[in-house]
Amino acid sequence: MYVLVVYDISDDRVRFELANYLKVKGFARIQRSAFIGRPPPSILRDVERVLPRYIKSERDVIHLIPLLEYSIKHVKVYGRPLAELEAERGLMVLY
Repeated sequence: MYVLVVYDISDDRVRFELANYLKVKGFARIQRSAFIGRPPPSILRDVERVLPRYIKSERDVIHLIPLLEYSIKHVKVYGRPLAELEAERGLMVLY
């Protein structure tokens, strides 16, 4: 199962730490505040347990959205994906 994580975190440091955490867990950035991944169940449980720790203010929010294979196969991207730009800069992209 694929998982989409989107967030709105007000503190720059916390937002940077969250992005790094998701990358370490194998998620790929698809927008500045959106990551997608296909984690094994053990990693997904770990992510679900840790994500609430990044909520530091009442304005912060993180959405963890499971996606079906059908949804992934029918994604349409308009413009140049962020993952493609990161790949050009030599950053690891894992989808």
